[in-house]
Amino acid sequence: MTHLRESGLEPVVIKTFLCARIHNAEQYKDGRLVQEWAELHAGFYAAVIAHATRHSGKFVKCLASGVMCAFRHPGDAVQVAIDLQEYLQDKRRHPAQGLSCGIGIATGEAFAFHLAEGKRIDFLGPACDMALQLCEQARGHAILLHHPEPIVSQDFPIHSRAGALVNRPLADYLLEMPPFRIPGVTAPAKRYAIHWQANPGEYIASSPIESTRAFVEEEPAQGRAYFGKVSAFKKERGFGFIQYYSENHEYQEIYFHMTYVVHQVPVFENDHVQFVIKPGKEGRPQACSVLVLGSRFQGRVESCLEDGTGFITIRDHDGKPIRFFILPQEVQYSDMRADDLVEFAAGSGSETEGLIALQVIRQGENHAVQADIGENLVIGAIEHAVVTVYFPEKGYGFAKCKRNSVYIHVSELTDPEHVPGPGDHIEFEVYPGRNETYRANNVRLIKKKGLDL
Repeated sequence: MTHLRESGLEPVVIKTFLCARIHNAEQYKDGRLVQEWAELHAGFYAAVIAHATRHSGKFVKCLASGVMCAFRHPGDAVQVAIDLQEYLQDKRRHPAQGLSCGIGIATGEAFAFHLAEGKRIDFLGPACDMALQLCEQARGHAILLHHPEPIVSQDFPIHSRAGALVNRPLADYLLEMPPFRIPGVTAPAKRYAIHWQANPGEYIASSPIESTRAFVEEEPAQGRAYFGKVSAFKKERGFGFIQYYSENHEYQEIYFHMTYVVHQVPVFENDHVQFVIKPGKEGRPQACSVLVLGSRFQGRVESCLEDGTGFITIRDHDGKPIRFFILPQEVQYSDMRADDLVEFAAGSGSETEGLIALQVIRQGENHAVQADIGENLVIGAIEHAVVTVYFPEKGYGFAKCKRNSVYIHVSELTDPEHVPGPGDHIEFEVYPGRNETYRANNVRLIKKKGLDL
């Protein structure tokens, strides 16, 4: 104990800790200069500290892709989290500045100790560990909260812009999630998702929380989604094989039948697909709910926010819904509203966004919109375009050329080490794509715009 006192360790204190982490950090790091990533991280760090300071929060420490702050009152920490998510939401309206953030908040015991001759205080203890774990679990711009005592309105005078429009009471801000354990703590911990968006379903991901192993029995999770490429397809017999990267970090092939292709869209070799694995004949695994990325689908707008984001829903062969996040820049008609019947191209975004809807038009207006998109491109010609969206982890994206949307694939990059990003200019050879669209071949990056936060 003498040694501990000499080290500056103080008795157990009760505090609230907030951990904010850049959720899609790897996406931004990939293919970019160290200085460029450092500038983005510094901007995020400054934004967290600025919001925390307004509510009497104190910086504790810098984490990998994130920041930890301490607060005297848990309500202040929750309000800072909401303000920060709304700030980043405003930034995401500009594609070149999009950033996702997961936030964990926990109130509880921790030891305080002094660093650098008392000029800084750090904390260690269960509450810190809990906040960090919740931060790592948060996805889809979510805020996860643990609070050991009953939550009452006077302790949490919180609000969001979306909540203010409907006078949302405190109870409607809290979505109770399955309890969880942390190492060294016997009792299971309660956790809530903070409902700061317009409705609980709009967490971009299918849930505000990462799937974790619970200490109690829970409903079985839906099949994990895999991504792969059609390695072979026998059109006359209606079956084929998909090559994908398994949990064992090995490339494997799996059988699929046309019956389980969503909306029965045409399938070709080398198509990129998303699918789930289920038992087939004699228990052998097969690919089901096979979604052909890049194909056009008809669906219904499930929800739509003022900033142009929202969701489109279609159904798979079992009648289960498949949700696509709407990127505002991909909506090619005005006055989009909930329940609109639309046509769109299926895409796959980051881990946070999940499936995304591209080139969204109102159903029945296809020819009118196509005429307005832009002049036809000449196959084989060399053109310039601006990248609108690119997903390094998936290896593809889209660019705009003469108001046409052009598909980009990593296999066509002349220099794979230079990955394109939103706002970058490219030079490419025009090549025919799927469904009378265009594909970019021999893609060369002309210049890259830096990220600003």
